[in-house]
Amino acid sequence: MKRLAAFFIAVAFLMGADSPLATATVPDSLPPSGNLPGRTGKASLDPEHFPSRIHAFVWRNWGLVPAERLALVLQTSVRNVRRTAADMGLKRRPETDPVWLTSKGYITVLRRNWHLLPYGQILQLLDLTQEELEWRLYEDDFLFVKLGRIKPECEPLSWEKPSRRMRRDCRAIASVAKSHRARKLVPRFDFFRDLPSFPASGNGLADVSGPLRIAFSYCAEYGDPLMDPDQGSYSEELLRQLASQGINAIWVHSVLRMMVAPEGIFPGDGNWQERRRNLQILVDRAAKYGIRVMLYVNEPRALPERWFDTDERERLAGVGEHGLRALCTSDPSVLKWLTRSFESLFSSVKGLGGVFIISMSENLTNCASHNHPEQCPRCAVRPVHEILADVNNAIAEGVCSGNPDARVLVWDWKWKEAYAEETIRRLDKRCTLMSVSEWDLPIERGGIASTVSEYSISSVGPGPKAVRNWEIAREAGLGTAAKVMVNATWELGSFPVIPAVDLVAAHARNLAERGVEDAMMTWSLGGYPSVNFAVFQKILSSGHAEVGVDTVLERLAKEYYGERSGPAVRKAWKVFSEGFKEYPYHIGTLYNGPQHMGPANLFRLNPTGWSATMVGFPYDDLNKWRSIYPAEVYIAQNRKVADAFEEGANLLDEALAGETDPVVRQLLRTDAGRAHGIKCHFRSIVNQAEFILKRDAEDKEGMIEVVENEVNNINEFIPLCDADPTFGYESSNHYYYVRNDLLEKLVNLEWILHRLGPDAGK
Repeated sequence: MKRLAAFFIAVAFLMGADSPLATATVPDSLPPSGNLPGRTGKASLDPEHFPSRIHAFVWRNWGLVPAERLALVLQTSVRNVRRTAADMGLKRRPETDPVWLTSKGYITVLRRNWHLLPYGQILQLLDLTQEELEWRLYEDDFLFVKLGRIKPECEPLSWEKPSRRMRRDCRAIASVAKSHRARKLVPRFDFFRDLPSFPASGNGLADVSGPLRIAFSYCAEYGDPLMDPDQGSYSEELLRQLASQGINAIWVHSVLRMMVAPEGIFPGDGNWQERRRNLQILVDRAAKYGIRVMLYVNEPRALPERWFDTDERERLAGVGEHGLRALCTSDPSVLKWLTRSFESLFSSVKGLGGVFIISMSENLTNCASHNHPEQCPRCAVRPVHEILADVNNAIAEGVCSGNPDARVLVWDWKWKEAYAEETIRRLDKRCTLMSVSEWDLPIERGGIASTVSEYSISSVGPGPKAVRNWEIAREAGLGTAAKVMVNATWELGSFPVIPAVDLVAAHARNLAERGVEDAMMTWSLGGYPSVNFAVFQKILSSGHAEVGVDTVLERLAKEYYGERSGPAVRKAWKVFSEGFKEYPYHIGTLYNGPQHMGPANLFRLNPTGWSATMVGFPYDDLNKWRSIYPAEVYIAQNRKVADAFEEGANLLDEALAGETDPVVRQLLRTDAGRAHGIKCHFRSIVNQAEFILKRDAEDKEGMIEVVENEVNNINEFIPLCDADPTFGYESSNHYYYVRNDLLEKLVNLEWILHRLGPDAGK
């Protein structure tokens, strides 16, 4: 989970209808403050491999933002902008997809300009008001945390005529751009165009009455998706594909006060009916495929201090932090409001399938949610287990009263052992307890012992914490559910699927042996239709006690890839799985490492002094990347993963060469391309870490060797990326990189070689 919730300041603002990003509205009682955060005076990173910041700005935005908008930001003519692009070998008139400036792509644009533009020009570039940008930074899935909670100090960028030296320096950049013209560039966001249908049994519908198999959309829109009447986060094609892999439930992030009418002193929103209508559209659409819709619930959300502006509202106020106050659930009226609101929602949206509830960590909600109930006079004298049980039971009562067929999953996320058991025993018997399966699992990688937090495919659960809490839940008469990651994790967040199928199958077998009924198979990442889903579902549902998991995988490989290629695919799965078990897992590595940005992360000739951010900017912060691992061990473990994916990808290449069935050939081509791409990511991690070590040791020859290795790696990676629009994408971060970023990395490496010596690299 993306933690650091103390910095997730849930201030909501009224967004203007003219902005392409304006999809959220909030109550009139919460006016905008217009404060943009993170100004510290820390100098931005200089794009030293470009002749000027203007050149970097044009390069990084070319093909994403129209030239007219770039000219507006630079206060110059479109002709000047196009000439600058042409000097660097870029097309004068590239096609630009408007999606980059919408809530589906704007994070990619924002991130690439974070070190180039001050806030004012970022607002111009994205066509946002201060209030709209502030809302996005705080509300769009921890975006400000991902950006580092610091806005680099940038001087305003204005047009200056390039000097002769600058234009001369552009020649080297142009040679890179012109020598890497795309032969086959599949448009970004075109995720499912070439995805063939996977085999599906029966009528292709999921079993909505069976145990829950929950997933999130691979390409969900964040912010306020229920204001989208088309419900583009869940297309018909995506739902069809998910159903074919046994997914029978999807989840949507929700904020309760945005889906209810204002009621007396309690919050609500003027557009609550529209959100409910749009939610009904999604429920009806999903039902056609045997899929139910569930809501992620983290309630009651804290509100800005200014909301508590009357004596009646002040009476409801609980624990405060960072300008927010909790609605204290030790006040019975708050619990009754929760129950009434959920009953209203679930009775009016027909067929709404259920909720899963987080009651600790994440956003500030109840007074115990951030571990400081002692700051509230009412909650200070109550045990935590009572507070948590009250909140979950109030929500469950409302949900089940509104729809008796709805499911209520209570997630024990961040519950401490001191109060977990008593909380579980007090839960409404209609609830199901969900635990992170791999939690507290002991592992050893490269001789370094540790335990798993979550987000791990490389570590096969369940761990002792989940097992203990499930046993307590069964004794209390509750159902059990596992939160697992089946497709992708923050071990590698920029690919749709990690094909370590044996590890996925082993995890499903272990859960089946433990008698776990339901499973949530993704978080915000991992929702791509895949064989992994089908494998996990098939094994967990039946247990396959009568035959071994290996036999099941052999059968599935032939079912999906045919008699000719199935055996080679099965062998590749095994190789991938053995290699991925070597992943240097630690939650710090997952959040701070360069694996998500991969080959696009720039080399730095001098230390930047910038600290890696949570699944955002890795910079050159090797110490945070490696976390508990010595640098040599971190490098060695990533090399083992890269070697395994190279071996497995070669097996898929061989199968492709001998396959004649066009559907299977497309599957193999896609799988092999992604496996090679994953290999390139891990090769780049090795190269990046080795470069930093050699840089810090002033080993010039070693630096040159690593740079040349990375050049070769990127040259292999670019055509793979061109052919597959899933490369670099993750729904809550948008694209970590696009083609120009990879070309910029080549420019960056050539610049470093030139600085290391006149004959370097020759």
